[in-house]
Amino acid sequence: MTPEDVREATAEAARAAIAVTDHLERLIGRLSTVLPVAPDVLQDWDDDPRERLHALLRMYEQTYDLTARKLVRGLLFLSGETIAGLSAQNQFRRVEALGGIDSADRWIALGVTRNILVHDYPVDPVAQAQRANRAWTDLPDLIAATRRIVSHLRQEGLIR
Repeated sequence: MTPEDVREATAEAARAAIAVTDHLERLIGRLSTVLPVAPDVLQDWDDDPRERLHALLRMYEQTYDLTARKLVRGLLFLSGETIAGLSAQNQFRRVEALGGIDSADRWIALGVTRNILVHDYPVDPVAQAQRANRAWTDLPDLIAATRRIVSHLRQEGLIR
């Protein structure tokens, strides 16, 4: 890919990230009366809150992946950083050093939540509630970090 191709792909990812985080904020508003949730309450939910929670959890994953795979890499490449051979954690540390995120350690913790959402499919109500509540707690930081990277890309003139 040429630098202009990377710039265009990163700009498109930034637009998508803003759209997804805007939608996440609307979902947060709709779920704020039922989350965080106790296991016994979650067990009694009907389809509507369950479907909204499912959408929220999938959008958490989507936001994290879009930010980590597209925006972080785009920021590093467009800033002249060498990405080849750099672990994901070291990429996040470089983005922190560039001012794209507040804390690489916090971003890594958000990734742990993403991995739990992607790889764990609990049927036990206690585990389901823990999973939902963890994502609920982490969402504001995920949204803020994603938007900060987009803002940084724009402020530095790396994307339009």
